[in-house]
Amino acid sequence: MPADKTTEREGEQALLASLRELIDEAGQGGTARQLGVDRKTLWRVLDSGRLTPRVRQALERRGANPEAARRRGRLDALERRTEMFEKDVGALAEAVEALRAEFETLGDLQAEALRAWERRLSAVESGQGLAQLVTGREPVAKPHRDHPEVVTLRGEEGEELVYGETAPVVAEWRLQRIAHLDEGARRVERARALVRMLELERVLAGVHELTLPPSTYPWDESRRRDELRGVKFALVSARWELAHALFWRWVRLALTLGRWRR
Repeated sequence: MPADKTTEREGEQALLASLRELIDEAGQGGTARQLGVDRKTLWRVLDSGRLTPRVRQALERRGANPEAARRRGRLDALERRTEMFEKDVGALAEAVEALRAEFETLGDLQAEALRAWERRLSAVESGQGLAQLVTGREPVAKPHRDHPEVVTLRGEEGEELVYGETAPVVAEWRLQRIAHLDEGARRVERARALVRMLELERVLAGVHELTLPPSTYPWDESRRRDELRGVKFALVSARWELAHALFWRWVRLALTLGRWRR
């Protein structure tokens, strides 16, 4: 092979290597913009391994001013990262909006459940709802409790007559406890249930002066203060865990465009 042909082929191979490096840095779209050609032309060059005159001239001009080429490459890379960031921000905003709607729905369900319990309790206290608490022909009797101020883990028929106006709060506390202990539930749901359970414990023990499981004997004032202090610290930790779980859910939703809900 003549020397000039060999030199020409070596020069073309060097330009092809430069083209591939540029594609690695700027992508095919960025490379096409920098060289002033379309993507189809680049595909033909890469497929055939032969440079077209226009691509050759563009690469030679780029080689004559490498600093300007590097600046264009950095700008293209920055543009791509900006586009990706904008997409991630958009996905994150959608995820936050979905979670906000989820919070509102959960709040509505909890409020409705409490209202239902309050209506039932009012009916029992007024005697108008006695017919609704009948099993067969026998009316529901007030359950016997050695210590009515001690909350039990399991609900019992007629316990509204024991706990009075606190019955809806006790019922919700049990539900939140079950939700928190559900190992098959999502991390966010378990964390949210723990926060709500501890908030209810502050109400039950602090406001209504009830005793919570696993205790089976009423607390004295000293024990109650200690328990409430422990609940206070546990609530701070639980709220931090919920915030952490929500943050990672948002990150996963943003990275997977909403497909990950764990």
